[in-house]
Amino acid sequence: MSHKPAPLISIIVAVFNGAATLQQCIDSVVNQTYPSKELIIMDGGSADGTVDILQRNAPAISYWESRKDRGIAHAWNKALEHTKGEWILFLGADDRLQDEHVLSDMANILRNDSVNDVVYGQIIFEGGAAHGLVLGDASELGKLKRRMIIPHQAAFHRNSFFCEVGKFDEAFRIAMDYDVLLRKKTLSVQFVERCITVMGGEGMSSRLIKKSLIEWRSAQIKNTVDWRFKIEVWHAYYRLRYLLNSWRTKWGAQSSDSAGLS
Repeated sequence: MSHKPAPLISIIVAVFNGAATLQQCIDSVVNQTYPSKELIIMDGGSADGTVDILQRNAPAISYWESRKDRGIAHAWNKALEHTKGEWILFLGADDRLQDEHVLSDMANILRNDSVNDVVYGQIIFEGGAAHGLVLGDASELGKLKRRMIIPHQAAFHRNSFFCEVGKFDEAFRIAMDYDVLLRKKTLSVQFVERCITVMGGEGMSSRLIKKSLIEWRSAQIKNTVDWRFKIEVWHAYYRLRYLLNSWRTKWGAQSSDSAGLS
């Protein structure tokens, strides 16, 4: 049994008009059996009741604010200024920790880790077209040059990692988590086969996927992960694969509808 002190884990939540789901996100953190944690919530100036929820839950929140921001990257950067934890997990308002033992299970691993920049697990989608989809596996780190393979909602980042690579680039609306990982050429990660977060599947729209592919390419070019020609080839490959999967899903659904009418 380890005698190392339990690490403080910071949970950062960025929200904007998230009153419909924010309470369950907060509850999933508050109800953790692990005591050494802090919750930081950055609201972008919501007008839907989000602030009322934050005020009601203020005793359980280490820091929160409600001010207009420039997007998720800006919100995360502001939150980093208030974190005290050794490890940081970023969630959205429509995410929730999978069960009450997530942090205690992960803390047993994190407290003995002195090497890795990121320790990550799995997410599962709930609702929407992606319902039941599980993301996160022990992929070769070399694949990170081609696509994002680490779901940030299940990734515990060492606080000192941001001292090395800097804060999130606000030029990215989606791929800021990917960009920050690509900055460190000697990035060290560990995969844990454990579901960390349940993510709202409604957020996985086709428009979001297409924009993610575009921003992945931009992050790869910015960080010179490979020859430009290779980056463009891989980008074309993933776009084509996405289109083929979309067509397959569309025509499969149409065939099912037709069969139901026959």
